[in-house]
Amino acid sequence: MARKGLKPVSLAGIEFDALIDETKTMGATIPTYPVEDGFPVSDAIILEPVRVQMTLYVSNTPVTWLYRHGSSNDRVNRICERIEDLWLNKELVKVVTTDTIYKNMGITNITIKKSREIGYAREISLSIQKVRITKVRTVIIPSYVLKSGETMANAGAASVSTSSGKSGSAGSSGKSSAPKNVAETVNRKMAMRESSAKKSQSILYGVAKGLKFL
Repeated sequence: MARKGLKPVSLAGIEFDALIDETKTMGATIPTYPVEDGFPVSDAIILEPVRVQMTLYVSNTPVTWLYRHGSSNDRVNRICERIEDLWLNKELVKVVTTDTIYKNMGITNITIKKSREIGYAREISLSIQKVRITKVRTVIIPSYVLKSGETMANAGAASVSTSSGKSGSAGSSGKSSAPKNVAETVNRKMAMRESSAKKSQSILYGVAKGLKFL
């Protein structure tokens, strides 16, 4: 069965006899809220993925590519099964027509029609939609960005020193009275406690002696 004016088309490498019809839909979502004057309107408009509806014709005796495929008793069945596998496996496809190439298209709907008029041939209606694919980019940060201060030292955990409590003494001499380590701090506290205990004992001894308890 030959039809005049039919153009061959391929989908995911599958060559169909003809493209009977094709409908291309391009939509956009436009905000319903008011847009401030001077604000870029295009930033508020969201473009929707391109959608294509097409009807393809395939037969056991190709009407356009007979010299390439020849006659086969199971060509129609093999192509129908292949189309169903593409949909089932969620594979992205490339569609090539005589005037347009659609890349990264996902199959959203399949309708396979058979009738007495076309005999063993099939009319396959496909709905496909563009899948937007983005790329991941790795940005290399220069080492000087990670430096801080006039000395350009590595930015990290800050060290804190304790001042002596006397104004200007630490800044002028460049020395700090803070303990060098934990052991020195513990020794100082123990020495202060012993000194305080001795003072308390001396006071109590003097009071007791004055009252002639001793």
